[in-house]
Amino acid sequence: MEIAKEKAENQSWRDLPLELLISVMSNLEIEDNVRASAVCKPWYEAAVSARVIDQPPWLMYFPKSSNSYEFYNPSNSKRHTKELPESLAGSKVRYSKDGWLLMCKSFSTDFVLFNPFTMDLVVLPDLELWHGYQLVGFSCAPTSSDCVVLIIKDYDPGHVTIRTWSPGETTWTSMHVSSQFLDAKRNYVVFSNGLFYCLNLRNCVAVFDPSLRRWNVLEIPPPICPDHIDDESWYEGKFMVGYKGDVFLICTFGNAEPLVFKLDLKRGAWEKKENIGSVTSFVSISSCESRTYVHEGMLRNSIYFPKLCDNENRCVTYSFDEGRYYPREHNVNWGKQRSSENIWIEPPENAMELI
Repeated sequence: MEIAKEKAENQSWRDLPLELLISVMSNLEIEDNVRASAVCKPWYEAAVSARVIDQPPWLMYFPKSSNSYEFYNPSNSKRHTKELPESLAGSKVRYSKDGWLLMCKSFSTDFVLFNPFTMDLVVLPDLELWHGYQLVGFSCAPTSSDCVVLIIKDYDPGHVTIRTWSPGETTWTSMHVSSQFLDAKRNYVVFSNGLFYCLNLRNCVAVFDPSLRRWNVLEIPPPICPDHIDDESWYEGKFMVGYKGDVFLICTFGNAEPLVFKLDLKRGAWEKKENIGSVTSFVSISSCESRTYVHEGMLRNSIYFPKLCDNENRCVTYSFDEGRYYPREHNVNWGKQRSSENIWIEPPENAMELI
């Protein structure tokens, strides 16, 4: 009995079962994982086992001269081309998530969900809107019963209409709320922790809870604009990113260093970050993705933008570690990008079999 007690007292963290160590290591950021791997041999084995390479999203773009679309895989610079279904000719991408696209044609509110890998198509009910909308998004793939498609528009000053649809429903569910939140020019949305986080041009935040059907404009002051940035640049060229339950705002200004803010709901503030740590973010107007462990040769603590370099088979990228863009002069104003241009999309595991 005494021997067993003494043995238990002499055990340390390095004596934990390998399965438990791997579980712990899998929740660490890459820097912490690397530090932990230097402690001892069992920790090294667990840390390396937990470093599962995340498949990066693919860049999807639509050549203007044909009714097709192309994929670009940033991990190996390979491209693949597929034909767009005839029924979707002329349609624009409004949002992307989980490998699916929310699409409609210009000046139309006839939405469809389209999987460009499997070619599956889901036609949504008629919205019966007589004029446009300001904000669209969806929570997850329509193959899940948890999928919620969200469309918001203002119908008169001080009021907005919120419409939702889920698989199996034949009509949209509508609600009207008093709110002056939406901007006519550009609004942003990201789904995180069961909520839709919405951002307007003035960097104000609102939240829609689809389970409770509750809309709430948060009393969170917008991030402070730096003195050297003009108002037009400050309000445009930004991306809203969801990652592991957190919401980030990435602001870009030509060739200047991007600014990163993290939404701190407890403090009711945007917290300025010096970089994005071990994460690699892939941003576009209609979709943003982030990864922890990317392929060797891809940059960490970096932002990949939805634009291929001229005469190069690589994306425009910003590295926080090196404090520079690749290439240094990219000549792209992200604030002027149209929402339907180049987007990031999550490929399925069997993507190569489908294309």
